Amino acid sequence: MESRVARMILRASVAREYKDFVNPLSSKADPLHEGMEHYADHCASCHANNGSGDTLYGRGLNPPPPDLRAAPTQSKADGELYAVIQNGVRMSGMPAFGQPGAHDHGSWELVVFIRHLPHLTPNELIAMQGMNPITPSEIKERQEEDQFLSTPHSPSTPNPKGSQR
Repeated sequence: MESRVARMILRASVAREYKDFVNPLSSKADPLHEGMEHYADHCASCHANNGSGDTLYGRGLNPPPPDLRAAPTQSKADGELYAVIQNGVRMSGMPAFGQPGAHDHGSWELVVFIRHLPHLTPNELIAMQGMNPITPSEIKERQEEDQFLSTPHSPSTPNPKGSQR
């Protein structure tokens, strides 16, 4: 029931003219890679790197983010996906990312990447992990690890009490 209502709200929020929009970008490497970087940095916290929506934030949203790999998303016209990215979806956690009235190149790159999600490779998922944003505490932890690993340590001396004869 919840999914049905969410799809109705989504359909009502996308203006009809968007269905006729054609993505000016192709699925060639450059838009795909740029879309992947943008998605990993801005979308994956709710939608997950793989598009499943199974994240801490995604599970907390009501309605939850859709599985972007599934037919209800993949069957939408490019213009509809673009409209959702640009304008958001009212009464959901999906904010508007576009400037009113502007055609945003980055949003079209995201459409190219969303089309690619069902075919995402394990290597692409690994690469995306390095593109995800990190928190200040994670930055500090990495710095401490790097400092520890770069500091020379003397070899440990054997414990005479622990040695056996």
